[in-house]
Amino acid sequence: MLQSRDHTNAVLPAGIDLLDTIFTELLMERGLPRDCQDAEFIASRLFSLYQSGVRDRDELRKLAAGG
Repeated sequence: MLQSRDHTNAVLPAGIDLLDTIFTELLMERGLPRDCQDAEFIASRLFSLYQSGVRDRDELRKLAAGG
């Protein structure tokens, strides 16, 4: 029998949209392309913050930007 799993770390479409919007804004502010090492770091940080429970847009932006 399959066990039920808690998918609290799942990122649903609304979360993906939020992360993508913040990611795009941060890249534009810094003049970075999406495929550079700095962009990868920002994306990783955003995703990690979101999975750790940070859902507030402004807080995600601030923390992902390093502030």
